[in-house]
Amino acid sequence: MSTATLQQQLDDRLKQAMRARDSQMLNLVRMLKARMIERKTAPGFKGEVDDALWTDVITVYAKSLSKALEQYRAVGPAGVEHATQLEWELRALDEWLPKKADAATVQGWIDEAIAGLGGKDNAKIGAVMGAVIKAHKADVDPGMVRQLAEQSLG
Repeated sequence: MSTATLQQQLDDRLKQAMRARDSQMLNLVRMLKARMIERKTAPGFKGEVDDALWTDVITVYAKSLSKALEQYRAVGPAGVEHATQLEWELRALDEWLPKKADAATVQGWIDEAIAGLGGKDNAKIGAVMGAVIKAHKADVDPGMVRQLAEQSLG
């Protein structure tokens, strides 16, 4: 990632999209900016708009897209067009989201957590997941942690 703030990166991408007449990217960046305005104007908002807040806004939006994508896929052929658009948006958002640890790294953290809890016989899936997620919250996908923990303890 460049040294520019996420705000600057989004502003630059908005300008590029306007010049290129890239309506998909233009709509995506505008949506993110609208979500930020909603967050800033929400009752009780205190603080500043920084990269951490932008990351949170983008992460929340990506999660909502993922849920919608599952629903459109479940519809079948009627949902293909919307699903394709959502897949594109999720790939585009990846540029601004923090990178998650790979499966091998997460497995190592799970193995450490299991050992710290007294081995496979004493370890419970909730305790293993809790230990890994607490220690590496920003670096892991909870779904991946659950899947790998279940495999390790199963």
